[in-house]
Formats: sequence, C-alpha cells, structure tokens
Amino acid sequence: MSLLLQNVQIIDKSSIAHKKQVHLLIENGKLVEIDTSRKISKANVVHDFEGAFVSKGWVDLNAHFNDPGYEYREDIMSGSMSAVKGGFTEVCLISETLPSVTSKSDVNYLIKRAPSSVNIHPIAALSEDLKGQNLTEMLDLHDAGAVAFSDGDRPIWNAELLLKALHYTHDIGVPIVQNARDINISANTHMHEGKASTLLGLRGEPSMSEELMIQRDLEILKYSGGRIHFTKVSSSKGVELIRQAKEAGLRVTCDVAIHHLLFTDEYVTDFDTNYKSLPPFRSELDRLALVEGVLDGTIDAICSNHRPLDQESKKLEFDLADPGSISLQTLYSALLGVTPEIPMDIMVERITEGPKKVMHLTSSSFEKGEVANFTLFDPHGSTILNESTNASKSDNSPFWNKELKGKVLGTVLGESVNIE
Repeated sequence: MSLLLQNVQIIDKSSIAHKKQVHLLIENGKLVEIDTSRKISKANVVHDFEGAFVSKGWVDLNAHFNDPGYEYREDIMSGSMSAVKGGFTEVCLISETLPSVTSKSDVNYLIKRAPSSVNIHPIAALSEDLKGQNLTEMLDLHDAGAVAFSDGDRPIWNAELLLKALHYTHDIGVPIVQNARDINISANTHMHEGKASTLLGLRGEPSMSEELMIQRDLEILKYSGGRIHFTKVSSSKGVELIRQAKEAGLRVTCDVAIHHLLFTDEYVTDFDTNYKSLPPFRSELDRLALVEGVLDGTIDAICSNHRPLDQESKKLEFDLADPGSISLQTLYSALLGVTPEIPMDIMVERITEGPKKVMHLTSSSFEKGEVANFTLFDPHGSTILNESTNASKSDNSPFWNKELKGKVLGTVLGESVNIE
C-alpha cells in the first residue's frame, strides 16, 4: 500500500527539512519520497494536511496500562488506543501491575499483546513485588526486552538495593528509574505543603521529600557509576540538583509530567480530585523552574504520567481519593497551553528524541528508506474529551468535557496507519 501525506510542515530540528512544507510518500511502511513539489506520483491513499505539522512519532516514558491485574481501569488495548489518539507511537509502561513485571514471561506478555499501532517498552520491577528488599533477575529481564528498572510510583527507598542495582546495570547502560520521594516525609499527605494546603486544612508534602531523595541518589550514583533517571521531577531545587549533577558529568536524566508544567497547588482549592497528583502540583516558582529546565535541557523529556483510576478510587473526598489522572489523549492540548513559555520545536523534541535517548530506543528520521514513525497534529484544531471521544476505560481527567485547543490528526507506524 502507498500513502501520500500532502502539505505537512516538518518539526524536527535534526532534519534539513525542519519547518518546511513537504509531501511524504510512504510505501509498505517505509518513507520512499520527501519533496517540496507536487510531482509525487499518485498513491493508493492521499491525505491533504494543509496547515498541519508532522514530527517523529511521540514517545511516552511513564504510563500505566494496569494490565495485568487492574484491567477494569485500563488494559493493553484501551491504553494503546488512548496513546494513538494522543499521538504516541511508543509507550514505556510502568511495572506497577498485579503481578508486577518481575519475570521474562511478564515482559513478553506486554510486548506480544501490543497492537501494531504502538510499540510498547516494558519497564521491569527493580525489586521483587516492588517491596524494595530483593532485586529481581535484572539481566534476564533486560534480555527479554525490559528497557529500564523501577518500582513504579513507589520510590526506591532502600539505599543498599539502589547501590546494587546501579552496579548490576552499569555495563548494560540501562537506567534505574526513580520516583524521588521520601516515604516517611510524604506519608499521608494529599497535596503540596504551602499556603494553599494550610488554607484548605490538608496535610501537605514538602518539596524536601523529593529533594532529599535526589541528593541521596546522586551521591550513590557518584560512588557506583551507572545511570539514574528521575521521573516526574516537580520541585525547583530538584531541577537544580540534577542540573548540577549533569554539569559534573554524572549519567543522570529526568522527565517532568505534563500537568506539572501547567498546574500549581492553587488548582486544588475547589477540592476537585482530578487535580490530586503524584507528585503533587507545587508552587508557581516550582512550575517556572520546571519550564526553565525544559528550555535549557536539564529536563530531557515530558511524560504523560497517565494513571487511569476507577470511580471508587477517585470520586471521594479529597483526602481519601487516589492521586492521578488520564493524560495520554490530552497531552498535545496541554503542551499548547505551555507554548507561550516553551517553543513548539523544543516541546516536540522532549516527546520524541529526548525520551528515546533516555531509554536508548531506536531513533527514527525523515530519511528515505526509513520505517515510517510519524505523528500528525494541528494546533488550529480542537477536541473535547468526553464519553464519546475517550478511548480510556477511565475518565479521571481535569479536562473532562472541556473544549481543548489542538488536535492530533493521526499516527503512522510502519504499515499501521491511524489517521482520522
């Protein structure tokens, strides 16, 4: 089959066609022609995308598909549909399932169940049953296809275990993914500790919870070698600590969850549980520091932090509800909300090459002969996330029933074409 994508503007700073309007001809899943003229021969399927953009396929570093164990919230198919509708062709899945991803068969289960429209990259459990006591068979899991190791949304609290993990993975270059949070300081907290938490009478988590863990882990990394990736960094000092570590030559990377670039603790004032997040939304100063981290490259990637939850876990009083929201389908609209502060080409890099470099995933490009791996999007379009458009099994979103600026037009991954 041949597919022609007409009048699309490329967003890819590594391409000589960056910001140029082109026509892309794809045959049997590969890019065979890229041209600025209309001389491309006819194709079986033609789409004209006047005014729209195309980039490398988007990659997410942090998503829960809840499969196996919590399929009533999300499963591989519904999560993959959400990813495709959100513009993602590759997704790294969190190990926090039931059972957790601790064996070769667990890794194979996730990879083999993925539809052709999405490449799934499992992040395996670092410790058995995510308890932080004994390491999993890390090398076997890596051989099976695990791209990193983590205890999911739980922090790696055991310093000795982290040290061993960094030693074991030193030679294979696989990152240890840390959700930096002190389990004692953050216990029984419901939002960021600050003026808003005091006014609302909710117990808050201080930024120190994140900062202390980052400091500890960087000292261990300095001693052991290896690679650490801090996921969902949320505090200004946390960003600065990672910036200094990078300048010192440590092998450290980090990402930020998309909603932390938009929201602060002030959004919690009406007790909407869809704004209860892990980590919590922090102050405006923290948010601005995260934006600066994206701009200067300290923050390598922007992730969705897609966390589907059922109504029994979410539609409760604020202090009883679980933290998290669905976000794969709305990430592009959320990105557009930050464009006054972060240029589009930088944001696109943080959801394409940035995450691929973190996980050492195969890069894609706009070169002839390469397998097609593209995302098409239109900043002038609009979408509404509601019961008829939502692909997820869950509806815990701060954007529910709201008209959102921007629209993902589709994805192309090899011979899998998903264009509306």
